Amino acid sequence: MSDVATAMPEIWYRLSILEGVDTNKPGIYEWRIEGAGSYIGRYTFSDRPFGNYARHVRDQLSGGIYKPSRPDGWRRIHRELYAALLDGREIELIFVENCSVGELNARERVHRKDRGTLNGRRRSLEECRRPKLAQTLATAQADA
Repeated sequence: MSDVATAMPEIWYRLSILEGVDTNKPGIYEWRIEGAGSYIGRYTFSDRPFGNYARHVRDQLSGGIYKPSRPDGWRRIHRELYAALLDGREIELIFVENCSVGELNARERVHRKDRGTLNGRRRSLEECRRPKLAQTLATAQADA
């Protein structure tokens, strides 16, 4: 673990709810991370995007593990959220639309096809932090 403080800020992302969306009804959400892209997900209950992702980021901050059976099993979105928080990049959670439970998979696929860049393969923390590293290197070279 690095020397980074492990305290999770109370407000670590911006929340946007698109017009007409009711977070108490099933629907589609999007995590938008500066310098990384978007992750599209579906929810039946809004505690998934609100609570579960915060817990995964908090666990990484404290040096915890994903699960006993898969200690380093963090999905790409978990690593990207963690890296963005460490780097001070903007994070936004957007509730995109409501749909019936039966439509969730199809609607999620549509949105992933349009912009789900983080719905792919796993990446290491170092890969997730590359936008910040590239910016730091460019600044150092410009100052030299």
